[in-house]
Amino acid sequence: MPYSVVGAPALAFDLARLPGGDQVSGVLRAALTATTDDVARLASAHPGLPARSTWLRVRDVAISTTESTAEVLELAGDMFDEALAGETRLLRRLETSLLGDVDALDRIIRRELLDWTWLHSGELAVQDPAAAEAADVLADAAFAGYLRDRLPEDARRAMAVPFLRAGVPSRDATVPTGIPDVDEVLTVLAGADEAIRLRWRQVVDDLRLHTAQWAPAMHQATWALSFTDRLRLACDAQLAGVIAFRRAGFTARDAAYGVWNALSGVIQASSVGDVLPAAEADVLLRPWREVYT
Repeated sequence: MPYSVVGAPALAFDLARLPGGDQVSGVLRAALTATTDDVARLASAHPGLPARSTWLRVRDVAISTTESTAEVLELAGDMFDEALAGETRLLRRLETSLLGDVDALDRIIRRELLDWTWLHSGELAVQDPAAAEAADVLADAAFAGYLRDRLPEDARRAMAVPFLRAGVPSRDATVPTGIPDVDEVLTVLAGADEAIRLRWRQVVDDLRLHTAQWAPAMHQATWALSFTDRLRLACDAQLAGVIAFRRAGFTARDAAYGVWNALSGVIQASSVGDVLPAAEADVLLRPWREVYT
């Protein structure tokens, strides 16, 4: 599945379940808001083709090794179906099975977050050479987080160094999205304690029978974001949400079991609350109201 700005909640769902998902979110937020000066600074920090080729080979080996291991574990799981409850197996799949991959991550950085750096002539398009090098730096830093639990530590650190050396302003949890309602939600969420985390889990369980309403409401919110030209703002909000989700102490299991989707809906509705119909807004904001009121 390709990652996209329009489908930012799906990208964020993957990142919320990855050990390095908050790191990836910070890199993508930087790419999303990069200026011409930022692109030049990133390009100047490019490690060179030999180093990058080595990193990509290490990356590809890590991916292929993990996939082979996953196939073996799946076969083993099939042998022990009677010993492992179906619900538990499904939850484990939800915790670890991603909607996208590193190729999808690379594409969204180059083609969508840095879409303004492409030069067009009729049906042909090529990325500005400096921007292509900047995209390499961003992609490597994103890969380092995306594959945090698969890459050797020395390779993972080396892949992130050029991005850090470029000195592009960080887009971590301290940087607001600029959408007041979203920033308020994320500030409150990031301060969650165990009692609040338990409340979120309970509310998600209580509302599980109503989850069929969630997808149509999200679709309506996404359409409203597109209509009002706020898709990039909303993408930034979803990425910032992943960082706040982690700061709040939620786990991959929480994300897989529905807490992330509930929060993602709150963020999406808060990004377009002024034009979202009341019925859809109520569906998406209901978990927040149940937790905090």
